[in-house]
Amino acid sequence: MNFSDFEQFFYREPFVETITTGGNFQFITDEEIRATEQFIHKNGVNGLDTYLSQRLDAWRQHPLDIAVVGSSGVGKSTFINCFRGLDAEDEGAAAVGVVETTNEPKPYEHPEFSNLKIWDLPGVGTPNYPRSCYLEKIQFQRYDFFLILCRTRFTENDLWLASEVKQNNKRFVFIRTNIDSDLFNEYEDHPSTYNEENILERIRNNSLEYIRSVDPNAEVFLISGHLKNRLRFDFGKLNETLLRNYPSLKRESMILSMSVMCKEVLVAKVATLYRRIWLIASASAAVAVIPVPFLSLGFDATLVMNEVEFYKKQLGLDQAALLKLSQVYRIPMDKIEKELNEVFPIQYLNSLRSFVFDFAKKQAIGTTTGQFARYVPYVGTAIVSTLSFGVCYVVLYKILIRMQQASLKIIDVIMNASDQMIQEQQQQRQALI
Repeated sequence: MNFSDFEQFFYREPFVETITTGGNFQFITDEEIRATEQFIHKNGVNGLDTYLSQRLDAWRQHPLDIAVVGSSGVGKSTFINCFRGLDAEDEGAAAVGVVETTNEPKPYEHPEFSNLKIWDLPGVGTPNYPRSCYLEKIQFQRYDFFLILCRTRFTENDLWLASEVKQNNKRFVFIRTNIDSDLFNEYEDHPSTYNEENILERIRNNSLEYIRSVDPNAEVFLISGHLKNRLRFDFGKLNETLLRNYPSLKRESMILSMSVMCKEVLVAKVATLYRRIWLIASASAAVAVIPVPFLSLGFDATLVMNEVEFYKKQLGLDQAALLKLSQVYRIPMDKIEKELNEVFPIQYLNSLRSFVFDFAKKQAIGTTTGQFARYVPYVGTAIVSTLSFGVCYVVLYKILIRMQQASLKIIDVIMNASDQMIQEQQQQRQALI
């Protein structure tokens, strides 16, 4: 699947820039409408804003448990850290380079979202974890997804586990780690005939010979595992598969609990954030909380501001995330800020409150209630002001799209920096040969 196909998977409804001009545009599912109408029927308008606001945070209540399985030395700890956006020396990172095998399941929480846990599991077939009682001892049913890692070749125990996972209607993927080291060794051994694409294809085909015996449609993902290489090889495809195949009831929670590691994660996040906008706009319009001087409508500034800040955090545009990228990829912060300024000026990102109010004022000028009536499923009952709904909707939508463009810009900067680091490493290697 190419990146455009993946975008279509998440962007099920078209993004309409001229929302006020009409068109077929359903951004609320029938289930969501029924749930809201039932609340109104039972409680009236009173408390509707609170009800809708609570639904915004419902995703945080879903526990997410991903199992990482593999023999000692396959790079589980390195992968777990990369998946959580951490270096080996960061606080809370999994210990890397230790010799002893994992003696019992050990959870590692995401540094920002405690509902997401990555579990380092003991390998199958060790003295304390034989096949006969392995599933019971690791509490197999706890996990939503299994990531089966190997360093060179998948073992019979790996294939057995995959078969058991499949029979129990759980999801799994095979991951071949340390690809960067394999490429380095090939370059040292055969510098004159080195061809990265051919080497990767050979490794992939070799792995598929084994895993297709378990599942004819199984894939293998070739990754480095190191944080600085997460935009290389199959790391993006791995995240795409994980998000696509994650249990549907938990998919939204999984998407919002992940860090922006690649374009695939970014697309999924924006699509999920986009579907939240009707909740924000409806909650803001249901009760006129804070009157805005330049408008004859209520505008829940706190709710809208919190959501915009949430976008900023989710899309990796907050100061801490940008500083981390600067350190990992050795990119000066002034370069990152310069690139951002071309899409979303840094002064607006750092003063979102005043920016949102100014933007809302511009969007409200010349707008009428009738222009938004078609987008509100319960006009005349729950929503006090369809104009308030519309202004909130357009403001959030346009800010989200602009932040998406800014995040994509940063990913491009990272990719260029990563390529430059690789070229420097290759030049250093060449000098040693």
